[in-house]
Amino acid sequence: MLKIHIRNGWLESVIDNPLLPMTTKAEQVLNPCRYALSEEARKRLRWMYHLSYEAGGNVTKAAQRLGISRQRLSTLKAVFERSKEDPRSLEPDSRAPHRTDHRKRIAHEVEQKIIEVRDAIPGWGKEKVARILKREHHIKVGASTANRYLHKHHRINPEIAEKNTRAWARKKAREQAGAPSFRVKYRPPRAIKDLAPGALVEKDMKFIVKQGKFTNTDKYKAKENFSYQHTMVDSFTRMRVMELVENADSATAAQAHARAAERFPFPIACENTDNGGENGKDFSGALQGMNVFQFYSSVGTPTDNPRAERSHLTDDKEFYQRGNTYLPYMRNKGIGCWPGNDVTTRNGRIKPWVTSRPWSSTSCGREAQKPPTRS
Repeated sequence: MLKIHIRNGWLESVIDNPLLPMTTKAEQVLNPCRYALSEEARKRLRWMYHLSYEAGGNVTKAAQRLGISRQRLSTLKAVFERSKEDPRSLEPDSRAPHRTDHRKRIAHEVEQKIIEVRDAIPGWGKEKVARILKREHHIKVGASTANRYLHKHHRINPEIAEKNTRAWARKKAREQAGAPSFRVKYRPPRAIKDLAPGALVEKDMKFIVKQGKFTNTDKYKAKENFSYQHTMVDSFTRMRVMELVENADSATAAQAHARAAERFPFPIACENTDNGGENGKDFSGALQGMNVFQFYSSVGTPTDNPRAERSHLTDDKEFYQRGNTYLPYMRNKGIGCWPGNDVTTRNGRIKPWVTSRPWSSTSCGREAQKPPTRS
């Protein structure tokens, strides 16, 4: 199926024209003005978000979770607060020397010629400007020198330059590999969302509190507190398949995906996931072995998996918030059917988009083992 769509041309357009990277939740909350930040500043911004919104302002707890020293995190917090939470204050100090008078300078005429060549064709970068100067004007200038003077005269947009640098690095990596990467950080093209069954499957993982209460109250995301519901929703048919597992690692996710994919009545061409750890390494390798193209998004962008995220909200309201919990005998059976007051039935009617089994043959009473009665 994937080869058919490659011939249609949409896959090539996605590989050659990457979209802008999606903003993380930390940038949405702490960088509302969308300042262009370096990678180091973005990392520190995520630390500040974790400290303020996930660790409750506890520096010691946040430092242990992030794997950095308490002193460093406390210093960054003080700098961030003194600047009235301006994300630009998290930029690392410049390593440029204070005095550059002893450096060799190019002639003023050469500097003007660099700007003149660039203004003639604004789309040219530093390498192109250097080549044109050497070929047409017989002026030998390095690309880094041309870049420095382009920045000096404000001919370079830092945000666009950073995006182009990342895109170029990804393109070179794909060319060296000899084949297109089957895992890319792009949003899926609109053309495939309603193209055909299996063209795009949304996949997400939901944390399920075991027996409805926490076992380890000191660590929120401790594995003994949760089971993990892997949900796959076909974008075209809205068919949904789920698996419930005990571990959140990528190897377990790959096994759950293999079992769930068998219940779809059609092959899968593309899959859209987030950038969680369960969707990397072994999981990505399994998708590549199945020739499934994987799109993945940044953390904290639920709008990129709308159907899977909405189904999790429905599960919460129609099942988990009514006091239901998963039963031990269902662990190895997935969540194809739930007994009693469940997410598969509503008012005695089957919801066919929840399961991939045929509508007429779906019956939770026949398919699932009856749970033990409660005293």
